[in-house]
Amino acid sequence: MIKNIPLGVENFIEACQSYYVDKTLIIKDIIDNCLGRPLLITRPRRFGKSLMISMLESFFTNKSDNSKFFNDKKIYNDKNSMNYLNKYPVIHINMKDISAPDYESMLKMTFELISSIYRSFSEILEVNDLFKVEKEKYLNIANNEYNESIYYIESIKFLSLLLFKKYNKKVVILIDEYDTPLENAFQNGFYEEAIDFYKRFYSATLKANDNVLFSFTTGVLQISKESIFSELNNLNVYSNVDNAFVEYFGFTENEVVELMEKYDVKYDLNKLRDYYSGYGNNRINIYNPWSILNYIESEVYESYWTNTGSNITISNLVSSIPNSLEFLNEFVNNKALSFKFNNSISYKDVKNNYETLFSYLVQSGYLVARRIDDTNLYNLFIPNLEIFEVFEREIISRNIDKNILSIAASLRSSLINGNTNDISKILSDYIVSSFSYFDLNEEKDFQNVITGILAVLFNDYIVKSEVNNTRGRCDIMLFPKDKKNVGIIIELKYYKGRIGKKRLEQYSNKALLQIEENKYYVELEKYGCNRILLYSFIFDNNDNYINLKEKER
Repeated sequence: MIKNIPLGVENFIEACQSYYVDKTLIIKDIIDNCLGRPLLITRPRRFGKSLMISMLESFFTNKSDNSKFFNDKKIYNDKNSMNYLNKYPVIHINMKDISAPDYESMLKMTFELISSIYRSFSEILEVNDLFKVEKEKYLNIANNEYNESIYYIESIKFLSLLLFKKYNKKVVILIDEYDTPLENAFQNGFYEEAIDFYKRFYSATLKANDNVLFSFTTGVLQISKESIFSELNNLNVYSNVDNAFVEYFGFTENEVVELMEKYDVKYDLNKLRDYYSGYGNNRINIYNPWSILNYIESEVYESYWTNTGSNITISNLVSSIPNSLEFLNEFVNNKALSFKFNNSISYKDVKNNYETLFSYLVQSGYLVARRIDDTNLYNLFIPNLEIFEVFEREIISRNIDKNILSIAASLRSSLINGNTNDISKILSDYIVSSFSYFDLNEEKDFQNVITGILAVLFNDYIVKSEVNNTRGRCDIMLFPKDKKNVGIIIELKYYKGRIGKKRLEQYSNKALLQIEENKYYVELEKYGCNRILLYSFIFDNNDNYINLKEKER
């Protein structure tokens, strides 16, 4: 049976023809608390931002009578809000298609977008007290006859003035996906030029515009204020780590249950939680709306959400930050990492900046952030099983060096089968070809190298480093995802200089004894491993020695 599901529908009127999950009470919040203020709401892609913009436009626009679409909505019961219905001119600026390979082409697309918005308000020409110079300027922009960007920077502010003259009503400004041009510019190498134009354009549009009732801007990323909104002192930003507006983007659990019953879909609420929820905050659990609608259509629990538009940016960030894959693999291992989290992006400062990478992943929907009590620290983690799969496929796998994959596969086989000579050769060949022993000066350097190689085995093993127990700290531990497989412990030592094979062997025996005396294997036994291999990896500046002992059962 074909279900009339509003999957991918971004037009409010069209959504009402099938089923609209009622988010109209955001109108009351805006009218009661946000008039005269510029709002910026950031959420991941496919979380209902464009549909929200369309709903606000349908409610406030004076170009049509849309009352029949709101008479059965929650907002209808708020008399004060209903006084605003279809009373105001609305300027809707949709930036989501502004994508081009170079700066000049992007400017041309932006100019044409502004011109098309002007042409949609041709009634301005009927204004009796319009000055000749105002009429000429309006026509020149509407016909896209200006070539210089200066004429377009203040074009929306000028249009607001003309609309106020026409209707004697303040204007509502809605900007959808404001950050799309900026991310595109970053990917294509003209970010600084783009910032220079859009910074002036957005500031002129939103700053101290007396003819604006309110402005509502959406995007995926919170571009750092220093980069794009430095002149907007009164900008109110609400991201997906804030409590305000949390219930209006994505589906609450009650809304999910109502949807399932509406479409008579069989479901397991616990499974839906595991696969598609985890957003929101400690008070409200939010589900990914795109995935829920796809589940209703197929009734299959699988991964539907993907954020392919951000893959290039993620790859750029990962490649620019040393050892980032090691950190990202911690999330795949179901670990929450605590950071002093910066919720805004500054693309020019991405190198060696983990905060930028993690901020991007949170705002893009790959991670969620929860504030730790009243501190400025956040726990970051993967929200659900769907994103776990996407995280592996789109972030980890796509950014792994093909050479590392081959080395990791060989190392995995040798570790499981106890082939110490093969392990020694694999590590020697890799270290010599990639670093040289003299580039690695500390024991931690060798540990990072080994952990980095093993990290790509996330489909088979959970790789943990620095595992503590009451007796000591184990360097590396491999927990098999299939508990029938062997668990592995690696104790690693590094000695500066060239100490020779005999001493390497002696130290390897001591390392194995350390594993046994400190009972590092207890964690793997608790995990459910019946077979555990104990390894010692001993390095000096010239060679290595690998030793093995199997834990007695």
